[in-house]
Amino acid sequence: MDKDIATDNVGRDAAIHVWDTQTLKCLSLLKGQHQRGVCALDFSADGKCLVSVGLDDFHSIVYWDWKKGEKIATTRGHKEKIFVVKCNPHHVDKLVTVGIKHIKFWQQAGGGFTSKRGIFGSIGKLETMMSVSYGRMEDLVFSGAATGDIFIWKDILLLKTVKAHDGPVFAMHALDKGFVTGGKDGIVELWDDMFERCLKTYAIKRSALSTSSKGATCKYTVVMVPFL
Repeated sequence: MDKDIATDNVGRDAAIHVWDTQTLKCLSLLKGQHQRGVCALDFSADGKCLVSVGLDDFHSIVYWDWKKGEKIATTRGHKEKIFVVKCNPHHVDKLVTVGIKHIKFWQQAGGGFTSKRGIFGSIGKLETMMSVSYGRMEDLVFSGAATGDIFIWKDILLLKTVKAHDGPVFAMHALDKGFVTGGKDGIVELWDDMFERCLKTYAIKRSALSTSSKGATCKYTVVMVPFL
């Protein structure tokens, strides 16, 4: 089955484009909700909806029916920057956001959202979160912190933390079994499904990078729509 991707941009009245990767045709143009730009995107598990986060003062969250080009719900996100939004693969009306001193768990409610902050208890303290992923069990969430730790959540409660990288955990992706993480330390790590054991590490050396690469900052976000 063909896969579609969504891209965004920065600027006044920023637009989101949904593309067919086979024909390179723009399937949908979403605009009118983000005045300064879009910093994060994700598709719902069924591929029917798209969530976006804006660069306005409140980092507004918008949930779209992208095929119809219509807004379903919207809410204020967080005063500090949001880095990642991730839709729950088990419930299309739930999602999580992470960013500067921030992790929130959201549920769509009509034309808006309700939210709950993560509860750290005595296990950890509020940190800047750089990445996030859901687990195979619907009540588990894993977030990667600027400290290099992985925070493991059940619902909104922090269960434990695991040291993963020397510096920020910039990327995290759930596999069929386990996770892969990437850190500022230049290490890619393969983990089991509860971050109890690191199965393998890969060092990304500068010598393996293109000599013409200057590490320019990308002004676009790209996400692929999932098909089950």
